[in-house]
Amino acid sequence: MKPILILLLSLLTACAAPLPDAPVVAPPAASPAALTSALAALPGAELLDTDEIGIRYPGEVLFSSGAVLPLPGGVGLLDPLARFLVDYPGNRWALKVRAETEFGEEYDQRLAEGRAELLKRYLLRRGVAPGQLDWQIEAGAGAPLEVLSLDPPLSGGRS
Repeated sequence: MKPILILLLSLLTACAAPLPDAPVVAPPAASPAALTSALAALPGAELLDTDEIGIRYPGEVLFSSGAVLPLPGGVGLLDPLARFLVDYPGNRWALKVRAETEFGEEYDQRLAEGRAELLKRYLLRRGVAPGQLDWQIEAGAGAPLEVLSLDPPLSGGRS
């Protein structure tokens, strides 16, 4: 009798409908004040001097002129940025990658594309969600890397 009962329970368990998948809920976006405070603490970065929430890595802090690879110590700047992005999964970011050299716009565009590809692979390997980032690649003057919030401010800009 016991083997029949075990067989019956096994069959009932096997025929049971699977549980429905739980809906995926995106984490809420952080407040502008929290983002600004966390961004200000990132080494090598400067807060933007506009109403936008974001930072820039100026001049040759991250990349040497004409180089795709970060300067020695670049990992010390990129790791905190990756941790920041992972810590705020409810926020979306535009990453503007620029290059300007004396070799012309076509070269600068390829250089910026190479830097962007390297940064993308690095951040994704550190656990940053691909859908969290929007890449903008430009040849020309400006900070080699800017990180700008794509989320609308909760209350009129930076606090």
